[in-house]
Amino acid sequence: MDFAENASLHDLPRPGTASEIAATFGRPVYTFVEQPRLDLTQPSTIAHDDVLDTVALTYVFVADPSDPEAPSNLVENVAEIDGHLADALAAGQPEWFVAGVRAFRYPMLWEAVVTTVAPDDPERSGARDSAAEHLARHVNHVLINTAEGRSTRPDGAVPVLDAPVTARHAQPGAVLVVDGVERAAVLIDTDPDLVGWGAEVDGSIVLVVLPRDLVPLVDLRLTSLAT
Repeated sequence: MDFAENASLHDLPRPGTASEIAATFGRPVYTFVEQPRLDLTQPSTIAHDDVLDTVALTYVFVADPSDPEAPSNLVENVAEIDGHLADALAAGQPEWFVAGVRAFRYPMLWEAVVTTVAPDDPERSGARDSAAEHLARHVNHVLINTAEGRSTRPDGAVPVLDAPVTARHAQPGAVLVVDGVERAAVLIDTDPDLVGWGAEVDGSIVLVVLPRDLVPLVDLRLTSLAT
């Protein structure tokens, strides 16, 4: 993608913020409690039949928030990102786009918190999908999109993971604290790259997926996103 020369960006509507999207969701959207290492970026959404049913939140991660510009906080290819950022600024691109480019200077916790009321897997029939099944699918989704070398695309087809997780990997007995209340959760802790938690909260499925090495640096408590 050329970050600066797509003139059509000036004609696009500003994407909704996380709070604006949460206001249309019809039930709480959950996010990490405020903490200095994390900065919420543009959310992802999924709708079925024009009804919004999934909101996925991605965060910028700053390991040492006392000095955000320290080289140790930035991604390895920050010089390339800074070039794209300079081009976007010179082209007068919209602030929402510039902010999105700027975010790539830092590591991302990609779709780290998901709130979903998505319909069950259409290929299955019978009982409603469990939190474990939703969590396994999302862990695999994050792996495909973030874990370098973990997936292949045979003949350009759907990505195939080297070792996908399944609901059988989910262990009960975990806890997610949501709005100050401990919620029973399942834990997937078998993948070398990611760790995931899933819980049902008042009819929604709430998922948390993080890079394994960053788990000790993130406060896992969740709160309802202000609207």
